[in-house]
Amino acid sequence: MNHPSLKTHFLTRLDQLTGQACPGVPVCGLLVGLSGGPDSVALLLGAKIWADERQAPLAACHLNHRLRGTEADADARFCQDLCQRLDIRLFVHEEDPRPLARSRGAGLEEAARSLRQDFFRKILQENEDLHCVATGHHLDDQVETVIMRFFRGTGPDGMAGIRPVSGQIIHPLLDLPRSQILAWLETLGQPWRTDATNLEGNNTRSRLRRELLPLIRSIFGEGADQTPARLAALWEMDLDLLEQNTAQTMASIAVAPQEMPLLPVDQLLELHPALAARTLRRWLTLPGQMDPSRLESIHLMNILAWLREGTSGSTMDLPGGCRLQRNFNHLQMIHSADELPPMRNAGDYRILVARSQTPEDVESYGLREGHGCLAGPETWNLTCPSNVLKGNLKVRNWQQGDRIHPFGLDGTRKLSDLFQQQRIPATDRSSVLVVEDDAGIIWVVGLARAERTRLLQPGQPAVIITVAARGPNIQNYDTKIDNPII
Repeated sequence: MNHPSLKTHFLTRLDQLTGQACPGVPVCGLLVGLSGGPDSVALLLGAKIWADERQAPLAACHLNHRLRGTEADADARFCQDLCQRLDIRLFVHEEDPRPLARSRGAGLEEAARSLRQDFFRKILQENEDLHCVATGHHLDDQVETVIMRFFRGTGPDGMAGIRPVSGQIIHPLLDLPRSQILAWLETLGQPWRTDATNLEGNNTRSRLRRELLPLIRSIFGEGADQTPARLAALWEMDLDLLEQNTAQTMASIAVAPQEMPLLPVDQLLELHPALAARTLRRWLTLPGQMDPSRLESIHLMNILAWLREGTSGSTMDLPGGCRLQRNFNHLQMIHSADELPPMRNAGDYRILVARSQTPEDVESYGLREGHGCLAGPETWNLTCPSNVLKGNLKVRNWQQGDRIHPFGLDGTRKLSDLFQQQRIPATDRSSVLVVEDDAGIIWVVGLARAERTRLLQPGQPAVIITVAARGPNIQNYDTKIDNPII
């Protein structure tokens, strides 16, 4: 393992990439994805050189996809023997990607990659001394990736191919061709495992490697098949600048009232379309939002078109059980596993009435009580003159067309206009509780009271109307009001 040129490469490249992936970490612990093939074996040997030199934690992981029967089992045993000889920790897991591919309607390669990334994340989460993952993608992989993305149709991010640093995953071999990796292993006398499907399979990458690349070399000459990798490197430089601009834009417009920032729609739509799409992607793929691998350019274009035309309360579904919701000028993410805003079903509440006296200081009391006061968990009170109530009281949920004569205003108003003014999201409005008697709505619980509930004279007969979740904790109230009450 003392090949001088590659030793220098591993020391320099791993220093650079771990520094980018783990900023602020004094000693970056490295996890190597190990398949048993020549690329990952070479990477593990190079990482061993680096870890010994830098006194850094090092481990490897192997995921057996169970797609090649006894050959896959032999790969796992090879990885175990190699790590034991090198005195490197090895994490082993078995998981078949076919069920995931069927459930997502995705290709087998994509499903396998998703399982590997989940495996990587789990190991990093459970081992505090490990901070990033290195995989054995090399220059030839980069060429194949760029060509496939070109023919499938992609944007600047796609044409940059495999990025040297992608979150917590680094690719130290991207500037080394496969031929140089094989030559190094042969010099060391280090064996490796061969997956015949990489050359003989009928998947897109295997056919490109076997059929298209030789044709490119025959037409444009030897070395021409490396041009896509140079194109990716040029895109990488431009994308670094674009990402800096995107990060600055995100920091300047995002609103963070809680843990997860909200995205203001008006400012997003004022951006240049390219910057708007990149900012939207950055926001959508923040930790806790959605899986970046499920997000495509067409999703970003559709979201921006929806925001230009959509109204408050509208929603849009995305892959992975994610849903976007527009609340007035803000965009937020709702996951299917999350609880939607709690629905208050009027059937779960009861209305209770207690006799009272109007306070001596009516004005101060009215200011304090406002539109009713919260008297306890899921319990609200409203004090009003007893002689204004007509017939029986009942509590129900808001309905389209509901109107109220608001306190202090002339005439009636639609509750939907009141909700708009109070900035109540459309998705929450059906859970609003309304109290009415035979003459109409007297109270929108916690939001508005009718003009006729105004307290005018100290000492006049009054009642306290209570809306409470059903339970045994409230006593000594009437549940029915006959006119007159007193």
